[in-house]
Amino acid sequence: MKYKTVLFDFDGTLMDTSRGILYCAKRTIEDMGFALPDDTALRKFIGPPLKLSFVGVCGMSDEQATKAVQHYRERYAEEGMLEADIYPGMEKLLQDLDGAGVTCAVASVKMETIVRKTLAHFKLTDYFDAICGAPQDINIKGKEAIVREAVSRTNSAPADCLLVGDSDYDAKGAQGAGVDFCAVLWGFGFDKMEDAAQFTCRYIAQDVPALERFLLK
Repeated sequence: MKYKTVLFDFDGTLMDTSRGILYCAKRTIEDMGFALPDDTALRKFIGPPLKLSFVGVCGMSDEQATKAVQHYRERYAEEGMLEADIYPGMEKLLQDLDGAGVTCAVASVKMETIVRKTLAHFKLTDYFDAICGAPQDINIKGKEAIVREAVSRTNSAPADCLLVGDSDYDAKGAQGAGVDFCAVLWGFGFDKMEDAAQFTCRYIAQDVPALERFLLK
């Protein structure tokens, strides 16, 4: 096998968390007194750091976006966190990687406490040697630091690692951290092959079985 360690993005890669994220984003935007964007724009809340989405999608100021993130996090922890589904075939993939002796970890810009609670609820925690997410600080702007932390916590060398993700944030984070990247098309960032092909990808997976073939070939 080429990769000893596989790092997984969370939202849009491991799990479909769209129901909870979009519901809480809508309620937060309304509570902040802003007009709701259309559904296409709202999807941009799935994946990137929240503060960037409130600024970029809704036009909030830095101060307003800071308050919005705090409000969103409170609501999401109470109402949205468990409104999610494991992508079909993903648990089998994790089982097979574990059986093959591959080290697996999560690298997400979602708050680490939320990622841990969600994985525990869906009984996925034991598949991962490390679970890395965003700290309490809301000013995170990218994924590179989180990818580096996941590499460190798994005691891996960057050259032995692959990040699997569904967005340009994942691709850029992998590149910045010096690890290979595999794009997936079932999430929220890359809608088609051409989107992912703009970045340096070792592979572009149309579905989970294709990802498994690539990882375990």
